[in-house]
Order: sequence, then structure tokens, then C-alpha cells
Amino acid sequence: MEEPSIEGEPSFEEKLKAQMEIAKGMTISELKLKLQAKGVLTTTFCEKSEFIEAYAKCMASGNEKSLVDSVSDNDDDGGSSGEEEEAMPASVMSRVQELKVLHDQHEEQRKLYLEERAKLEAKYHELSKPLYKERKAIILGEKDEEIAAEQKSEVVATEEKIIGIPQFWVCAIGHMGPVAELIAEQDIACLEHLQDIQCDDDSNGEGFTLSFHFSQNDFFENSVLTKRYEVPNLLLADEPILKDVKGCEIKWKEGKCLTFKETIKQQRGKGKNAGQVRTIRKQEKVDSFFHFFTPPELPSMDAMNEQEAERLEHAFDEDYDIAQAFRSHIIPRAVLWFTGEAMEKEMEAAMGGIQWPPGVEGMQPSSDGENPECKQS
Repeated sequence: MEEPSIEGEPSFEEKLKAQMEIAKGMTISELKLKLQAKGVLTTTFCEKSEFIEAYAKCMASGNEKSLVDSVSDNDDDGGSSGEEEEAMPASVMSRVQELKVLHDQHEEQRKLYLEERAKLEAKYHELSKPLYKERKAIILGEKDEEIAAEQKSEVVATEEKIIGIPQFWVCAIGHMGPVAELIAEQDIACLEHLQDIQCDDDSNGEGFTLSFHFSQNDFFENSVLTKRYEVPNLLLADEPILKDVKGCEIKWKEGKCLTFKETIKQQRGKGKNAGQVRTIRKQEKVDSFFHFFTPPELPSMDAMNEQEAERLEHAFDEDYDIAQAFRSHIIPRAVLWFTGEAMEKEMEAAMGGIQWPPGVEGMQPSSDGENPECKQS
């Protein structure tokens, strides 16, 4: 039962409006943290307006104690923007309205900026394609003779002939800490068939698709594994808003699945079934890099508690970090990750309190400083 309104107390609509004004002055990250404190799942939110509306409803509903506490910790103004506007003289309020007109004009300019930036990103992505194509050719050994002729290198008679650069991609990703942590020992043999990793951004700059190209192997039928991300604010510095994540089905060959293993147990019957033996087969999940292609699933909102919401938020955050490790670090600087130079540069930058590469959100290199599985034979 709702408590009766106290005379003079603002109505729900008035509270909602006031809280929306407060929320407009907060960043997406701040709104996200405060909503998580109330167990509100935000992974389906695409626009800041959705965060604002959810926050305002929580605050205005009367169940906002945890949010109020967190807001008061960071609020040094002592009042809401709604209250401030009500206290303004008419002459000042008219000037504020003019500022809002300028704000709207700025928002229009930002839309144009994003459109132009998306075109610029696409332009330089196209310019990079021939370089990536040649990189792939060198890795696969298609230019071995040409390079040898240019450098006038001779192969020693006793030297085993090596084609291209074996284990190039498994070595490169093994030096990137967040990705290396996903790789299990049984994944190595399969990842040695990885020939190329590509990233294609959407033409509107609101998403990207990662594609992993494999040679024919004993593990699965697919020649390409893909992972797609829809991120409306991909080109902005704001915290990313994931609209959707789609993986792909891996068509494992019989007995070669790396993500699950079949366990067989013999169960003896009891009572009237005594003496009978029943065979029970179960699929048990095992650690593997290839779980990356099966993104976290979004359960029913009604069946989700606060703990489950936090767990899911964390899972999506980790998944997106891995995607950005490939998109912004490994793909454009693959040779430096292969040699370990990128790992050293990031460690040096971290110790100096600077970011490397400049302008790209940093990822952590492998903590042990080396990749024991990266061996050239």
C-alpha cells in the first residue's frame, strides 16, 4: 500500500522531472554504477536517455536510498538542477534557455562529426587492407622466395625448411594478457591453424565484426569464426554501450570439441534395480579460448536478482575488453605482439603512468612477461 502524500510534497511526476534533470548532468559511467547498486541491468541500454530515465524512476519511486547515498557522496552542489531553475529570476532563466539552444546546436554538430569520423575511419581502413593482405601472405609463406632473394639470404643445408612464420597468431595473442588468460593448453594445436584475424567496422561507425580465418584442421568444419558487436557510441570517448553481441556456431568434428568434454559414469541401481548398471553421459564445460564465440546470454529481467545482474554486467565488460584487445591492439600491431615488443612497451608505459599506444585504451600485457607456448621449430 502506498503511503498517503504529505500536503505540499511534490507529486511523482514532479520528482521524476527533477531527478531527470539531475541525471542529465551525470556521465553514463556514474549512472551505470548507481543503477547497478539497485540491481538494475543496463546491458540492454543503447542511449544515455535510457540510463537517465531508469535512474530517475528509481529515485522518484521512493526506493532510492542506496542511490541517494551514492549521489550525496559525490554531490557538492547541495541541490538539484530542477530546484536551481525554479529559484532563478525570469531574466536569468531566459538566458539559460538560450544556452540550451546553443547546446542543441552543438549536439547537431556532434552528429555531423560522428558521420565524418566514420567516413574517415572507413577510408583509412580501406588503405590498410593491402598492407594486411601482404602481412597475411608473408605469414603463410607465400613470399618466402621473394624475401630471400631481396635479402640475399641462404638456407643452410642442415637447416629444416620453415614455411612462413609458424605459430604467428597464437604467439601474438599469447602476449596479450587478457586474451592469453583464455587460452587453454588444448587450444594451442587448433590455434596454430589461425591464418588471419580481421576487423571490419560498420559504415555508420556503430559497431564492428571480428573474423578469425582458419586453415583446414582436425577440430572444426568452419573456415571463419565471427563475433559481431553493435556499439552505438563506438566512436565516442564515453563508456561503450553494448546494444547487441552475436557470436557464431562452431561446427566441431566428432570427438574434437574443445569447449566441452563428455564424461561417462557407471551408476549401480539400488532397491528393486539392484545389480543393474546404468551408463550416464554428461557434457562438462572446460576452459577454452573458443568460448569467446558464444557471448553471455541475457536472461529474463523478471528472474534476475542484484547478484545475477552484477555477474552479467561483469561478463559483458570482460567480453568487450577482449574484443577491443583484438580490434585496437593485436590486429593493427600484430608483429609487435608476436615479437613481444608491444608487451614491453605497454609495461614500460604502465610503469611511467602513460598510455601506449597513444589514443588507444590500454590493455594489460601478459603478467609473466613471456609466452611459454610460443616456440619456433
